[in-house]
Amino acid sequence: MILKVGQSSKGLGDWLPDLCGGRIGPLLALLLIVAAQPATAEDLSALFDPNTIVSAGGFVGSGPRFQGSREAGLWGLPYLSFRKADEPREWWSPDDALDATLVGQGRVQAGVVLDVRDGRHLSDDRRLAGLPRLPVTVGLGLFGEVWPIADTLRLRAEITQGIRAHDGLLAKLGADLVGRFGRFTLSAGPRFVHGDEAAMRLDFDVPVGTPVVNPILSPFRAAAGPRSGGATAAVSYDWTEAWQIFSYVRYDRLIASASDSPITRRIGTPNQLTVAAGAIYSFRLSP
Repeated sequence: MILKVGQSSKGLGDWLPDLCGGRIGPLLALLLIVAAQPATAEDLSALFDPNTIVSAGGFVGSGPRFQGSREAGLWGLPYLSFRKADEPREWWSPDDALDATLVGQGRVQAGVVLDVRDGRHLSDDRRLAGLPRLPVTVGLGLFGEVWPIADTLRLRAEITQGIRAHDGLLAKLGADLVGRFGRFTLSAGPRFVHGDEAAMRLDFDVPVGTPVVNPILSPFRAAAGPRSGGATAAVSYDWTEAWQIFSYVRYDRLIASASDSPITRRIGTPNQLTVAAGAIYSFRLSP
C-alpha cells in the first residue's frame, strides 16, 4: 500500500501556489486521501493496525524548468507509504506518478493515477516573452503494470488527461530491469511519452502574434505524436532495516514536434536531464 508523489522539475515553492488555488487544490487533496493502495476495506484497515509499517522521506533533485528548457531548476517532493507487517517492501521507480491500485496484486496491477505536469512562466526564462503562461497542473487517469519476470522485469503504462479540457492527454510507457545485490537494488530501463494534439500544442505552440513581442520565435503549430524517448537508472541502498537511501537519473530526448518547436530549438534544448537523491525512514506503529 503505497502513497507516493511523482517527480517534478519545479520546486515545491514553484508549483504549490498553482496546485492549491481554484479547483485543483481540493481535487489534489481528495486524491492524496484516497491514493493509499489497494482501496479495499480490508487493506485500508492497515492504517489502524498497530503493526503497520510506515515509510516517510523525500527526495530533492534538479531538472528542466519547463518542457524543452535548457536551464535546470531545483525541486523537492515528499514520500509516504504504509504496509502491513507481513507485506514486503515494494519496489518503485522515482518517476512513477502517484497511484492507487484498484485491481490485481503482485505481478499484475491496475488502478488510478495522478501526474503533476510542469508549468511555464516568464520567470523561468526571459526569452519566453510573448508566450502564454502555463500554470502547473495535474493529469488524472489510469495505470497498469505487469512483471513478466517476478521482481526482475516490470512493464508500466500511464495514461492521463489534464484536468482542464485543453491540457490534453499524455501516454507514458516504461520498462525496468531490476536487480538486487545484497543491500543494493539497481534498476534501469527505457521511457517513451506520446501526446495528443492538445497536450503537444499546450507546451510547444508559438502563437501567431508572439514574434511581434519576441522576434527570436516564429509561429509554430505542434502536432499529435511522439513527445520524447529516453531512459532512466536508479540505485538504492538499505543502510539499515529502517533507513534506505537512493539516487536516480533520467534522460529524455524530445522528438517530432517537441524538438521542432522554436521554444526547443531557439530557447531550450531537446536534451532533458533530471537527477535526484533521497532517503526513506521506515518504522512500525506501536500499539
